Amino acid sequence: MATDIQISKRFEENGLNYTKFPLQNEAFLLIGERGGRVFGPFIHPGEESLYWVNRAFEHPKSFKQELERGFWNQGGERVWVAPEIQYFVHDRGDFWGTNHLPPQLDPGNYELTHGHPHEIVLHNKFSLKAYNTAAGDKSLELEIRIQPVENPLRFVSEEHLRHSDLVYAGYQQIITLKETNDTLIQSESWNLVQLNPGGFVFIPASPRVQYYDYFEPVDHHHQHILSDHVRLNITGQRRYKTGYAAAHITGRSAYYNLRSDGQGYLLIRNFFNNPSAPYLEEPPQLHGVKGKSLHVYNDGGQFGGFGELEVNGQAIGGATGRSESTDQFIMWIFVGESNKLQEIARHLLGINVDFSAFYNY
Repeated sequence: MATDIQISKRFEENGLNYTKFPLQNEAFLLIGERGGRVFGPFIHPGEESLYWVNRAFEHPKSFKQELERGFWNQGGERVWVAPEIQYFVHDRGDFWGTNHLPPQLDPGNYELTHGHPHEIVLHNKFSLKAYNTAAGDKSLELEIRIQPVENPLRFVSEEHLRHSDLVYAGYQQIITLKETNDTLIQSESWNLVQLNPGGFVFIPASPRVQYYDYFEPVDHHHQHILSDHVRLNITGQRRYKTGYAAAHITGRSAYYNLRSDGQGYLLIRNFFNNPSAPYLEEPPQLHGVKGKSLHVYNDGGQFGGFGELEVNGQAIGGATGRSESTDQFIMWIFVGESNKLQEIARHLLGINVDFSAFYNY
């Protein structure tokens, strides 16, 4: 797994603009202008990224080769525009054969600037062509404001949670998506975090939770539906993608995994989950099936063997009656002993889990 030192060197060797963005307790992010990527979080200098990073960053030659090929799959966290079935796929009957990432979206033409002293701003203007659920051209503007956020447990009554030896860091992305031409085409912001394999996604959910498969069906070895949450294995070895109905989830989800030193880490995503919103993404084989605000992707190794936790913002354009939306995507990061991370999960996810049991399979 790439370190902050390797990522910084590759950027500098190739003249790519980036910045180091400090968080709490000496943790930090690296934010790259190319593709608007967020790398890290890094708990200390010289350490591995908690998010998956493409191994091309480890070697100057392989990194340069990837750049020459377009290099969308950098790793880290990114923001795209949904629905994929509309803007990426030319023929939904041939999803993989006609899926083409618009280069004006990624790597795009981002501009990285510093806002106030504790804020980084990424800005991109572009036009996309719609192929399936709508037709025509859509002009859009995307602004991403990255800021630190406080520990969500700082006001709870349990003093040991506020003063534990867990390392906390947190940040938010405030994403404004704006249309600059008036059409019936609808769009949403789409946040994706690439995950190091070997861990587990937890989604607090109704016992009646509905999910939809996009590709090969997820099986009982990878997905476990329990009374109060869904658990998914992220292996990076067997492809699946599932989408979860906004009506049945809470807007919080998490990823638990181990660092190479054996310490656990818990990444908790918090966003505004709105069951009244359309959530536009559709599985390729299911026309008109919308309403899924959260997706989990497990790579089969063809793109490098990672997982993804994906969430969507509020739709704009067409029947929505609005031309702009601003969404807030928060990430809380905790690093330390597994038994203490379990207690964090009880407080912030509302589920009881025994993290130590998951590594005895």
